[in-house]
Amino acid sequence: MPAIAPTSPAAERVLAALAHPACGPVSAETAALVVAHPDDESIGCGAQLPRLTGLTVIHVTDGAPRNATRPGFADSAAYAAARARELDAALTLAGIAPERRVALGYPDGEVAEGIAPLARRLAELFAERGITVALTHAYEGGHPDHDAVALAVAGARRILGPERLAVIEMPFRHAGMDGPEPGGFLPTEPPRRSIALHLDPDDCAFKAELFAAHASQADTLNGFPIALERFREAPDHAFDALPNGGRLLYGAEDPDGARFRALAQAADRDIG
Repeated sequence: MPAIAPTSPAAERVLAALAHPACGPVSAETAALVVAHPDDESIGCGAQLPRLTGLTVIHVTDGAPRNATRPGFADSAAYAAARARELDAALTLAGIAPERRVALGYPDGEVAEGIAPLARRLAELFAERGITVALTHAYEGGHPDHDAVALAVAGARRILGPERLAVIEMPFRHAGMDGPEPGGFLPTEPPRRSIALHLDPDDCAFKAELFAAHASQADTLNGFPIALERFREAPDHAFDALPNGGRLLYGAEDPDGARFRALAQAADRDIG
């Protein structure tokens, strides 16, 4: 049986607390959730948000692509405003205080164009707020913004020093043998310990309320499981390797694998 990769003490404390919901609230004043889009917070760890007291929540994009219109909205600005209102409702429901919310305002679909500047901005935010643990997207090939955020958080860790920031990842979806597979981790080498939280009916009902707050995203959210949330410490990401062996779920308007890899490699050199 292969050896399991060790978990850092900082990540282990958070994972151990999350793994036992009956223990109640988890002190999270030194933790940040960093996600790409409004609604990603609800998909990845929605049922845990009320437990994570003092959590800082950082949204990288406003959820509105600049190169496409959304039916029912006059333009991308109107769509971004609607998504901001939805996010405010969801975070208020989850008990995230306004001063703990950070919106960086990147255009949806364009995060990969600025991985290194985002890494530096996150490092600044983490230092200013005393953040020692970041929860973020798994690097899995499901969406280029998700993957770019995962690399930016890894870059922030490099800037700060690996001993100053632990990174915990959450799966969203990746390309499986028979199509998209939501909610499961890709294997790592060596294997890493993960926790799987099977939500009780009350938690499922609460998470469904969060999903409902993001009304404009109903079609997308219907593709994600409500009753299961998973977490593990993130492995070190190779900026020169595409996730999932290059099997990507990127859309037609997104950068292709070659473009994403080139942008990631440029960010790797820039971060140093």
